[in-house]
Amino acid sequence: MNPDLKRRLLLVLEWTCRLLVAGTFLLAAVPKLLDPVSFAKAIVNYRVILPLIGQGYVYPAASFMPALEAVGALALLFNRWRRAGSLVCGALLMLFIVLIGQAVIRGLNIDCGCFGSGAVSRTLGQKVGLEKILENTLWLAACVFVWARARKSENLKI
Repeated sequence: MNPDLKRRLLLVLEWTCRLLVAGTFLLAAVPKLLDPVSFAKAIVNYRVILPLIGQGYVYPAASFMPALEAVGALALLFNRWRRAGSLVCGALLMLFIVLIGQAVIRGLNIDCGCFGSGAVSRTLGQKVGLEKILENTLWLAACVFVWARARKSENLKI
């Protein structure tokens, strides 16, 4: 394959991944930022109790996590910050995979809480399950691809 064509195709693929991941994360973050109490209820449904603090993490997480999703998504849209954005979104996706996985193993039949509790959730929301784990794994692969491309381009500048 022509090296110039390959470079252009990889650039188009990178931008496609960046736009899709950023759009999805922003679509997920906004309803949760607007209604953190409902998102806190979705977090409680996962029934995760941390040592020493129990479920004391729920309300701080319900406020912090959507903001982190939005920051990661916005960072993906800027060349200078795409590596950090892919790292933030990728780390969140790994957390989501673990949380959904433990819910599946425990047999919890709950909504994933990915898009809050409003109209977006009713349209795009899903129950936890293997399909959701696979979906998040594909999003994670897109983040890894963007991160690797950003790392490669940073190494070339040295």
